[in-house]
Amino acid sequence: MAAPKSPNSPKLNLISLALLELLDEEDMHPYEMQQRLRDRGRDRLVKLTAGSLYHSVERLEKLGLIAAVETNRQGRLPERTVYAITADGRAAFTDRLREMVATPDREYPAFPLALAFLHSLERDEAIERLAWRSTMLEAEIAAEEAVAGRLTEQGTEPLYFLDLTWQIAAHRSQLEWIQKTIQQLSTNSLTWPAPASARRAAAPGEDGDDR
Repeated sequence: MAAPKSPNSPKLNLISLALLELLDEEDMHPYEMQQRLRDRGRDRLVKLTAGSLYHSVERLEKLGLIAAVETNRQGRLPERTVYAITADGRAAFTDRLREMVATPDREYPAFPLALAFLHSLERDEAIERLAWRSTMLEAEIAAEEAVAGRLTEQGTEPLYFLDLTWQIAAHRSQLEWIQKTIQQLSTNSLTWPAPASARRAAAPGEDGDDR
């Protein structure tokens, strides 16, 4: 069953959604938005560059989801335009959020595709590369758990870093799967094809000529 969605709601990308969430709290200018997103670790979740942020701000304004409310200047700094979320923007944010929470999205991460091609490597190299990824995941999990620990010590309610605890759980699950696969490859419980060079040598002649 598809999640209910307003037919007039615009399709918001991730950075636009993150900007609307900020502006739902208070009015701010783009530079402040960028700093706030980094401070909150949102750059772990969205690809954040100055260009993509300003492009999203312009698009949101054209769609009528945010509006400029003032322009100010501090010293010799360039003028900064302060934006506020509109009623349409708040509705679009809520609508997109409901859809994202309720409906699994079809994503195209690189790792599953690499796994589909894993047999193209030699078995030992496949094991080596997976072990390398396993080590990197362990380091990433340790760093994420350290951040979660600091947030807990600061008294931050767990509700406000669910994204982080989800990432930790997802990385742990991936790590467990990789370690199991490495074990299966190391013990030959997963069959492995002959090297491509050996398969070509054993194949019939080119152009279907097997004489």
